[in-house]
Amino acid sequence: MLILDDVYEVFCDALVCDEGYLVFASLWGRDTAIQELLARVSLSRSEGGLTQLQFQVDHADSRHGQLARIGNPDRLDKMSGRMPKSNLFGDIVHLWLFDKRVKTPDYASRQAYSLLLPGQDDQLEISWNLVRSVCHLPLLEHWRDDVLQLMSDQRWLKVLEGYQVNLLAIDIPEAEFDRAISQMVKTGELSVYRQQREVCHDV
Repeated sequence: MLILDDVYEVFCDALVCDEGYLVFASLWGRDTAIQELLARVSLSRSEGGLTQLQFQVDHADSRHGQLARIGNPDRLDKMSGRMPKSNLFGDIVHLWLFDKRVKTPDYASRQAYSLLLPGQDDQLEISWNLVRSVCHLPLLEHWRDDVLQLMSDQRWLKVLEGYQVNLLAIDIPEAEFDRAISQMVKTGELSVYRQQREVCHDV
């Protein structure tokens, strides 16, 4: 587990960031420690608040750090649960702290996140479904591979590795995306007729 330096006895078993900003963290600690963390995340630095979270992982001969910036705390959401009181460790709370776009895409800005397990085998299908859900253009099913390749090449679609969890990040710049798709249609890389021929063949 990672150890949170900023609040005593808070531990992290999953963490992923996008460009250094926290997108998802799975945190464990006693109720008082978790409440302190939530309070300090919402406060400004002058009020004793946290603008970033510093995590450490212990090795036999060294400590390696990982930094997660908070940015605007209003972008974060949370869910929590408690371990049964009969457990060996006392009043332990499990907190999920995450960017709201993990739960609900930002359709106005064409941005979305999806958490992935390392090695998850349906990543392609998850990527395509999420792209189609936030995209303002009606993307045809047989365009999938070409559109995802375009988005990956342009970094509009990224898969980011984290600690015990990975992240699919989508950010579609409307004007640039429109121009790229239009160009691909003009050059024949994307064709509306390909699907029609396939349907006729199936019939």
